[in-house]
Amino acid sequence: MRRTGKSIMWTVAVVVAGAVAWDSFYIVHESEQGVLTHFGRISPPVRQPGFHPKWPRPVSKVYKVDRRIQTMTDLPHELITEDQKSVLVDGYLLWRTVDPILFVEAIRTGTNAVEKLRDLYLSSLGIVVSNKARDAFISLGLEHEEFDQAADEILARIEPVARANYGIEVMRAGVVEYTLPQENRPSVIQRMVSERARIAARYRAEGEEAAMRIEALAVSEHEKLVAEAHAEATVILGQAEAEAMALLGEAYREDPEFYQFIRALDSYDLIIDENTTLMLPADNELFRYLDSGEIPDTGPGRDE
Repeated sequence: MRRTGKSIMWTVAVVVAGAVAWDSFYIVHESEQGVLTHFGRISPPVRQPGFHPKWPRPVSKVYKVDRRIQTMTDLPHELITEDQKSVLVDGYLLWRTVDPILFVEAIRTGTNAVEKLRDLYLSSLGIVVSNKARDAFISLGLEHEEFDQAADEILARIEPVARANYGIEVMRAGVVEYTLPQENRPSVIQRMVSERARIAARYRAEGEEAAMRIEALAVSEHEKLVAEAHAEATVILGQAEAEAMALLGEAYREDPEFYQFIRALDSYDLIIDENTTLMLPADNELFRYLDSGEIPDTGPGRDE
């Protein structure tokens, strides 16, 4: 019996010693950082990846902090906009721990961090959405500038608080979707359709008015150009006729008889061709040079 009792004691002692020895070391993986505490008090510095010794529990305890980028999604929440309308908003956060000691002091675990960040996100989102009308988010457009603006405002509110209080860097805060509560969707969609139809009608009216103005301006410009061209043509024609008359007058003064002869030939050329038959009185002026050998004296210098 004594030997059996001693064997049990030795076995228990070995097991306890093994457990103590096992609990005197810990491993920090590549994706983690370790924060060691002694009787609940943090013992700097932060332990980097590797194999480290420690006092067994309950003296020492290790908190392993994930240093990778974490994603928090599925954040749907119903909020009231500036115009007192309900809207469902869903978003996300990208975050990581940058101060493990502050992180352990403030919230200890990743689960607590998610809860804190969720509260920060929803409170910041509520402030941002409450300062905007619902139409700023619910639209038929394909571009959502308000999404980006809202995301920037949310990040500006969350990031300083998370870093200062929890040792967390919030790298990005985003808005995934704005939707309507189910009971409000039909009326809001109908109102949006009517509003877009009104806007389309206004654009069409403005376009037609602009087209009429452009057409009227084009007609006016056309008439102005035609009038100016006609006036210029009239001036040029008048100048040409005046010059022609002057030349004709000068020719007539030099040799009136020869001038009449040339003018008669010009008339023949205009009214007579090989297919023309004329029936005129014998004393018609046209016969003056056709029916006789009368040829005006060409005068000096025109013998040839």
